[in-house]
Parts: sequence; structure tokens; C-alpha cells
Amino acid sequence: MEVVVTSECSGQLWNTCIWEPLTGTTLRTFKGGISGSQSLNIVGGDYLLSSLKDKPIIQVWALNRQDQITTKMIMPGIIQVLVMSPCNNFCVGALSEQLLIWQVSTGKLVASLRRHYQNVSDVKFTADSSRFISAGAEGLVLLWSLDTVLHTKECEPDSIWSDHSLPVTGLHVTKSLIQPLVFSVSLDQTCKIRDLNTGKTLFNIQFNGPLRSVVVDHSEESCYVGSHEGKIYRLDLLDPPRSVEQMVDESASRKMFVGHEKAVTCLSVSTGGCHLLSGSDDGSARVWDIASGQCVRILAHRGPLTNAFFAPRYKHLETDKFHPRIIINTFEKKRHDGQLLSAENELNAQVLISCPPLMESLDSSQGAEALSLSGSNASGGHQVSDQVTQNEMGRLKLINRQLYAFAVDKIFNEDAAITTKKRK
Repeated sequence: MEVVVTSECSGQLWNTCIWEPLTGTTLRTFKGGISGSQSLNIVGGDYLLSSLKDKPIIQVWALNRQDQITTKMIMPGIIQVLVMSPCNNFCVGALSEQLLIWQVSTGKLVASLRRHYQNVSDVKFTADSSRFISAGAEGLVLLWSLDTVLHTKECEPDSIWSDHSLPVTGLHVTKSLIQPLVFSVSLDQTCKIRDLNTGKTLFNIQFNGPLRSVVVDHSEESCYVGSHEGKIYRLDLLDPPRSVEQMVDESASRKMFVGHEKAVTCLSVSTGGCHLLSGSDDGSARVWDIASGQCVRILAHRGPLTNAFFAPRYKHLETDKFHPRIIINTFEKKRHDGQLLSAENELNAQVLISCPPLMESLDSSQGAEALSLSGSNASGGHQVSDQVTQNEMGRLKLINRQLYAFAVDKIFNEDAAITTKKRK
């Protein structure tokens, strides 16, 4: 079961609302300010994280505590885009043309990137959290390696795509670990599909109007593109065009979702692939049945939508008890040490970034090389890493022995006290 999470520009009733998608029932609301576009995130099913549209503040709510703000973080400026990594260990925020990267558990500002020339419009992570893509109003789409960003002082993007002639308005990265694709749409009326591994542009699809949003279903069978006029186009990825350049034919009405009166700024597909969610500047979020192309529910809002997406029905939405798995510390406004991750902290960075492999087809040597985030193959680096590992294991063993001794002592003392009381 899934829920719909939305936010809108007016802020008259709430900041964020969680809906039942098919009935339109309001499950929970969170008040306080207005969330900016592309800045609303659910962190590990425990928290709701967003940056305010008109204030330099990042807010955090606990999912089970309605209307209660748990943390308010003051930033050096208004964060236009805020994105969490899928592993929930790193957060990327866009401050004008600058990219800020925080470590969520410590709140440390671990990296600051300046490569865009105008405001960043969108940021997306790959499924394994190893890379992220940023797009800007100047038309650039940049591919970054998280490992390189954390361990390199002067970092440059792995790939730079500059074939958009107008601001890029939307990004989407497929969840494939073998051949991930990135989709970008722009006001120049084009949707471009690129291979992240090779950097090659696979398709350039031309439309009749400016584009605002894009999403691909989980099975990677269809791509949905939201236009500035309110139309939603459906592209069949199982039957791609034979040439790189293609013009979309609007006469095929069966491949369009028509109903919005203004620009479609948010798109999301349910996990089962049966429903499409769209948010628009006309103040409505619509749930569409993909098979029939019909709108099955309209979620009315007081202002233009800034965020709208499907999310799992987390347990904290159903209970008052709160047992978070994620630790969120207050994000730093600037880097105090001015240094990158040290060798002593390198092991922690590796553990945080690496995700459990979903496929084990690679041999052990290739897998070790793929998950190694040290950035160096020198023997000295491995010796430092091994030493850090041994020290950490020794410390954990000592803590484990102390906990065991404390538990045993506590149990025996309580048993002795109970026995003495019974004898008396």
C-alpha cells in the first residue's frame, strides 16, 4: 500500500499533506512554512525533511507526530533543491549555483561544489547512491561521483552535457545498476535520454512546447513527460525510435493524459505501475489510471503544487510510538575545518556510502574493486585502511565485553536480592 505526499505554494492549511490516493482522504498534515520545489523528502520512513521556499531554513518533522517540528536548521541562504541519497546517509542541497553536501548522521558539511553558472534546478541520485546528477538554469547537466566529491579537494564532474539550449526543468535516473539512464527535460522543448556509464546521448525527443517534468516507471517500460501547457505525454521505451532524433506526434491521443489547465511540475509512478500522480500549477494533484488514461482522483489544493510523489505507507504513519532508525543532526552552515575526510574517517565514509549489492554476478575481485571508495589502489592506502579496521574491531570487542560484564553483574545482583528477600 502507498500514500501520496504533496505540498503547495499557499501554505494556508499546511506545509505538507499525506493522502490516501484512491479515496482522497487526508491521513496526516504537517504545518510550518512552505516547502520549495524539489525539496521534500522522507528520510528512512522516520522523518519528513524539507527546505522552505522563502526562508533560509530546513525543517524536520517526525512522521508520527502531527504538526510538531522536531528540528529547525538555519542555512546561509535559501535552499532551492534538497535531495536525500537512497542510503539516507548524505543530503545534497542547492544554494543558488552552489551544491552543498552534508553527512546526515553528523550534520557535517563534507563538500561544497561550484560548477554551475546559474541556479541549480534539480538533483537526482543513482539507485546505489554512488553518483548524483545536477541540472541548472544555464542548460548544463552534470554527473558527479560521490566518492570523488568526498575525497578530492578540487573536484570536477565525471561528465558534462551542455546540449540543452534553455533551462533544464526536470531530471529522472532509472534504478538499474547495470545500465542506468538519465532523462532530462528542458524549456527548449526536448527530452534527452543518456547512458550514465558511457555518457552517450541515446535519444533526443522533440515536443511542440516547453517541458517541466519527467518520470519513468519502475519496470522502465514507459516514460511520462509533463508539459508547460498541462499535457502529460507517454513514451514507449520498449519500442524506441530507430533514429536518435524524434518528433512526438500529438495526434496519438491514447498516449496523452489531458486534464490539467497549467504546467505539470511533478510526476510520480506507483510501485505497481498502475497509477500515475501529477501535480500542476493549477492547484490540483491528479491520480491517473495508466491502463485507461482516466483520472481516478483529484486532490484539490489552495495553490500551485511544489512537490507530489508516491511513498510507502510507513509504520510511523499508523502508530504514535516513535523508534527512529535514522539519526539526523543539525546541518552545518559552513565547513569549520576546511579539510576533506581524513584517513581515520575513511572507513566510516566507506561504510556509509556502500550499499548492499543487489546482484552477485561479479566475482570477488571485481566486487571489492566496485565497493572500494578509497580512491586509491596504492598499498599504503590499503595498509592504513587495514589498520583502521583492526583498531575499530578492537574497540568494538572491548565495548561488547563491558556490556556483557555489566549485564551479567546486573542479573546476578537482582537474583541475589530476590533470594535474600524471600528468605526473610
